[in-house]
Amino acid sequence: MFTRTEFHFRGPKRHDAVRTAIAERIVRDRFQGRARRELFAHELRGYSVFAVNNPGPLSLIDLRHEGASLLGAPTDAVRGRAHQAGRTLSQQLYDQTSAGGIVYMSRITNRECVAVYDRAVAEKLVVNAPVTAPIRLASLPTDPRALHIEVLEDDDRD
Repeated sequence: MFTRTEFHFRGPKRHDAVRTAIAERIVRDRFQGRARRELFAHELRGYSVFAVNNPGPLSLIDLRHEGASLLGAPTDAVRGRAHQAGRTLSQQLYDQTSAGGIVYMSRITNRECVAVYDRAVAEKLVVNAPVTAPIRLASLPTDPRALHIEVLEDDDRD
């Protein structure tokens, strides 16, 4: 899943996957302290999912495991609930290196995520499949369920 930010990068989430992308981009902490975990279908329609590959080398800074500590980055930058520390670290890496992006572990699913900076997207990535809205993805019904989320049709609104 790609997202635009003011921090000059787009973040595709790896194929292992759609579930982690939904957790990282759409869900985050929205159900914190709530018994009902529900999303309406329209909340998913604004996002797209597609497969990409990098036929050539793509230089990524590894923030998984001890990677962030070796760089001297604060733990909040890679595992914190708030986004600001991570955005600041990513902006510093963008400004001070020529890396094409970062690889890090999802705080929510503990799976690998890759954020590819805008400077590497057009040059390094190739779309392998047509862009598909998540609500139409064959795997989508299982991904929210695995996150204990019920997807409601828009006409089910209270």
